[in-house]
Amino acid sequence: MKKALIVILCAITLISCSGNKKKQQVKQPETPKQTFELVAEVPNLAHCESITYDAKREVLYVSIQADKKTPLDGSIAKISLDGKVLNADFITGLNDPKGITVVGDKLYAADITELVEIDLTTEKVIKKHTADAVFLNDVTADKDGNVYVSDMFTSSVYKLDTAGKFSNWFQSAEMENPNGLLVVGNDMYIGAWGNFDNEDPLSAPHGRFLKMDIATKQIEKVTNDPIGHLDGVQVFNNNEFLLSDWLAGVVFKTSKDGKNEIVLKSEKSIGDILYIADKKLLALPINLTNKAMIYKVNI
Repeated sequence: MKKALIVILCAITLISCSGNKKKQQVKQPETPKQTFELVAEVPNLAHCESITYDAKREVLYVSIQADKKTPLDGSIAKISLDGKVLNADFITGLNDPKGITVVGDKLYAADITELVEIDLTTEKVIKKHTADAVFLNDVTADKDGNVYVSDMFTSSVYKLDTAGKFSNWFQSAEMENPNGLLVVGNDMYIGAWGNFDNEDPLSAPHGRFLKMDIATKQIEKVTNDPIGHLDGVQVFNNNEFLLSDWLAGVVFKTSKDGKNEIVLKSEKSIGDILYIADKKLLALPINLTNKAMIYKVNI
């Protein structure tokens, strides 16, 4: 009986040890990567509105609308790809800068009724192009160096051609008060705010994502239905774009055939976003809370 009891106790011990070994061999599941992994939050960017990328210098520029406490307190800040402020006062003396884009060694900024041309080598404003505009907003350029600017309040697009002429290139209610602009090849993609009948843009219904043939100026609806108060427009891949909705504070992924889904929820007032495809970096200017958010995109 005593021997039997010893045998039973040994068996229990072996089973217990075996179980412990099995437990030790079980691997803990890896934490899945977030689709949008926050790299940096950059504070103290007073009412930032637009972010663009200077590939030659490997830096980002951010338009700063500021608090309008003094005349000409708007500016452009320069930050690194990982969110360090390199120069908070890279360009100063602007009114209310919104959309910005880099063309060669120049930076163009939409500044209410002026398109400001900045030399990136000398870091100086070299010219302010004026026209009969009301509310210049986003800026884009074509492969030939022509620069286009949306005038949201008049549902127009202004053009600075390579000869230096700045004028109203196209005006139509079909553009639904264009905010975001992006030239891709021979087409201009438009993030529409939505048509409004008075000077209060917040009264507008949602706008659509549109495409215009630059040569013919023919417009087609990428999204048949209105989807938001659209602001930034960026290429995501060969078939999809990223769009920001200023009022709702979300980022859409929208395909060329009009399929649309929310991929990121942030805060109200996401302005003119930036996506750098080869680095998989997404940067959001958050206007009302004075900060930029930089994400690594894992999709």
